[in-house]
Amino acid sequence: VVLGPMEGVLDHLMRQILTEINDYDLCVTEFVRVIDQLLPDHVFHRLCPELLQGSQTASGVPVHVQLLGQEPNWMAENAIKAASLGARGIDINFGCPAKMVNKSKGGAALLQ
Repeated sequence: VVLGPMEGVLDHLMRQILTEINDYDLCVTEFVRVIDQLLPDHVFHRLCPELLQGSQTASGVPVHVQLLGQEPNWMAENAIKAASLGARGIDINFGCPAKMVNKSKGGAALLQ
């Protein structure tokens, strides 16, 4: 069972609480927005402080980092960066149906 990402809802505190009271196999962070640069470490640590704890919640549930962007090369570079910071997995957001996201060529628009 995966605790999926929900922007504005499942921050690290909510992931911690929910994984303590439920049985999840893994969690996925809210999206890390990638535009046109390699993001600094603090951006990943702010959205996924679990990276500093072996990429798992306090109860031991693995946490994967979700990336959202429109430029495949920068997405790849930032996926490598997240992995180097200890991410156990990378989730690429290809499924977001939000008009705002797809209008900027991210989310599901990347599949076209």
